[in-house]
Amino acid sequence: MFCPKCKTDRAHRSHRKGPLELLASWVAIYPYRCKDCGHRYLRFRYAEPDPGPSSHGEREVQATRNAMAWKRKRREFLLYGVGVLCFLAFLYYITREHGGGGSPEGG
Repeated sequence: MFCPKCKTDRAHRSHRKGPLELLASWVAIYPYRCKDCGHRYLRFRYAEPDPGPSSHGEREVQATRNAMAWKRKRREFLLYGVGVLCFLAFLYYITREHGGGGSPEGG
């Protein structure tokens, strides 16, 4: 999210203050605040995305950030997958029948 005042991409969703912003949030208009300049503004949540970086350096920085985010997501998927597999192995272990002896009882 780009700040309309200083044009950096350090703006983030802010907490709602007062009844006006609470009412505005019912129609998807949320407050945002810039981390750099502190500017606070309202914006429609589903508005067209801000124009991206224009210079080569900004595009390179954005590509690096995207690569880091994808790497972090891959790591999370791997950890969740291993956790699910461990949980399934544990369930299999506690629900399987434990065989007692060599010969079946009965007749």
